[in-house]
Amino acid sequence: MEKKYISIVLDDGPLPFMCEIIDLFKEYDFKAGFAIMGDRVTDDTEYMLKYAVDNGFQLVGHSHTHRKLETLTDDEIIKEMTEPVTDIKNRIGYDMKNIARLPCHCPDERVLDVCRKLGLVLIGYGMHCGADWEPSATPERVIAQTLETVCDGAFACMHVREHTYIALKTILPELKNRGYELVTPDEFFKIKGITNPPVGVHIHNLNNI
Repeated sequence: MEKKYISIVLDDGPLPFMCEIIDLFKEYDFKAGFAIMGDRVTDDTEYMLKYAVDNGFQLVGHSHTHRKLETLTDDEIIKEMTEPVTDIKNRIGYDMKNIARLPCHCPDERVLDVCRKLGLVLIGYGMHCGADWEPSATPERVIAQTLETVCDGAFACMHVREHTYIALKTILPELKNRGYELVTPDEFFKIKGITNPPVGVHIHNLNNI
């Protein structure tokens, strides 16, 4: 069976179930990314970041407070997107580099222009995963939409939630059965031969670059 690749990046961590999600990925020799919110990084949650990094998972930016960036000034956007990078570097010595997922989609062209000036590679949404950020989301919905829309080259947007963790117990073995490998964003770009990904644009599927 021809090997196919996707990269799941789970937003809004560090939150409960982050370490459990990591352990679940490890069962299948999979890796993932976590899009980290700066204001959730504290002395009490720092261990989750270390656990991810120590197990070969990747951390990327997801703003400091998850505010709608299009409502902010350019300087405020810069602060939102750079503050978590600096804090995590100071806390655990990990460099999140220039990869991020914007909060709330943020399609505004001015926001994207600021991201271009920051040199940010923006991970998008190449699959539908059951709107798992909603409190009303169910594991069944997450499973159904994820498996229906999965395709080689796609970035998947999931969230660190209990119902997502439950859904992944079904999703991950099924993806393994279908011949998929799940990798970190950095690994994904390397596998697809992309050495200079575009900045300031949402990248949904690497096969389209």
